[in-house]
Amino acid sequence: MLYTLLITGSPYQSKACHTALRFIRAALNKYPDSIKGVFFYEDAVLIGNQTAQPPRDEINLTKAWQEVAEQHKVPLYLCIAAAVRRGIITESESRRYELEQHTLAEHFQLEGLGTLVDLMNTTNKIIQFR
Repeated sequence: MLYTLLITGSPYQSKACHTALRFIRAALNKYPDSIKGVFFYEDAVLIGNQTAQPPRDEINLTKAWQEVAEQHKVPLYLCIAAAVRRGIITESESRRYELEQHTLAEHFQLEGLGTLVDLMNTTNKIIQFR
């Protein structure tokens, strides 16, 4: 079974990113090739902001997702429209908007909704976390 994860809940206002992280770790431990990709949409794109700093006594969700991506080679996609609207941009986008720095965290990619459609069409199940 091949899965796509769709995460729409904010990492700061819901437990969507936390729950999805627990799910993906469990799934990949048992079935290493079971996740084709993770698509973050709406406020969930805030997970890809490299400048966000959680309090020291809380889990660093961005870092935890980066570790999953690095260890298991799972692509992490942020909706480009939602991300740019929230100030999350790549280095090339920062030049385009004449900004001094980019804010996209490593291991995250900005992609359009076409990527989500492709994931949906090439996997058996889509699991959404709100």
